[in-house]
Formats: sequence, structure tokens, C-alpha cells
Amino acid sequence: FILTDQYLVDTKFNTRPFKLDALELESHIVETDADYKRYAITDSGLSPRGIPGLGEGLVAVDSDEHDEAGRITEQMDMRVMMTDKRLRKLALIKEDIVPPTLIGREDARLLILGWGSTLEILREALAEINSNDIAFLHSSQLWPMHPDLSRLVRSAEVVAVLEGNATGQFASLVKRETGIAADHLILKYNGLQFSVEEVTKRLMELL
Repeated sequence: FILTDQYLVDTKFNTRPFKLDALELESHIVETDADYKRYAITDSGLSPRGIPGLGEGLVAVDSDEHDEAGRITEQMDMRVMMTDKRLRKLALIKEDIVPPTLIGREDARLLILGWGSTLEILREALAEINSNDIAFLHSSQLWPMHPDLSRLVRSAEVVAVLEGNATGQFASLVKRETGIAADHLILKYNGLQFSVEEVTKRLMELL
């Protein structure tokens, strides 16, 4: 899966094309047998993924609570087993979590947190400001949260979060996971992306 956001898609005319040739394509689809169970309980939490028409098995998928074969169930023991299975998958995800990217010095007094398409805007703003007192930590994966983010947030003297929404969603997540509330929120939610000029101005006010 290649995930992006609408802003990046809308501005693709001035965005360099992605180089995807080096990516290794992986398929995790299995050919099903007659006893195939779409939600088979496994040690890792991952179940073999079959698709209809590939093999002999019946592929049943359901969003309500289900048994291993995909049939809806209200059996409490099965509910517990399926929940434990999902939690094992979360633990597995943490083994491949993507670390955040730090632009600037680890000992900078002011640490700016951002995610998604704020990357290049903040990168250009920091280059314009050109100060060792400010650094930018960009997260391309928000959850699970990488330990480096918690470590750097705890070591910063001042933390600010820049987000394109009205409620500071990422700032709330950081507070929940680290116990540290951002000292400043820089929010924009009028439908437009941040400009380099306005970000530079706001960051200069915090230095």
C-alpha cells in the first residue's frame, strides 16, 4: 500500500515523481484448502489470507465478532480469543514501526512536531530560519508511536505541534502516550495548506 494525502495529490505538478522501481513486491495471499479459516487463531495473530476463487475453501469475511471461519458469533470465549489475537497483531506491528525523522539538532531548545505533508514546508521553513535552537521531528507513521518520539519530546525545553486540523489531533495522541502536553499548537483548518512564509513567521515568534 502506498498512502498519501489529498494535498500531495493536488500539488503533484510540482512534486518529484516517486521512484518505486526498487520496492520489493510481496504477496501474502494463500491458496485455500477445503478447511480454510479466514480468521484462524495463530501465535502471531496473523491469519492466512485467502481470496474467493483461489483454492477450494470458502472465504467468509465479517466485521461483527466472528469465529475462525468468519461466522458471526456472540460466544464470549470466542470474543476473548479474537480480541487477544488482534492484540498480538499490534505487538507484531511494533517490530516494524517507522521511526520519526529529525531535522536539526537533538539538543535544540524548541522542538516542532509534524506529520504528513507538513514535511517539506517545515523543512524549508527551518532552512530559512537557520538556527540551532529549533528542530523538526516528522512522523510518517503515527501509530504505534516510536520510542524515539517520546525520548525527544521529553528532552526538549519547548514543544510545539503544527497540524492541519482544528483540534490538534496529533498533539492529543502525543500527550496520551508521553504524558507531555505541547507548549504551543500551530493549527490551520481553513481548507488551505500551510505556506512556508506563515510557518516561518510563527516559528520565529516562538524562538
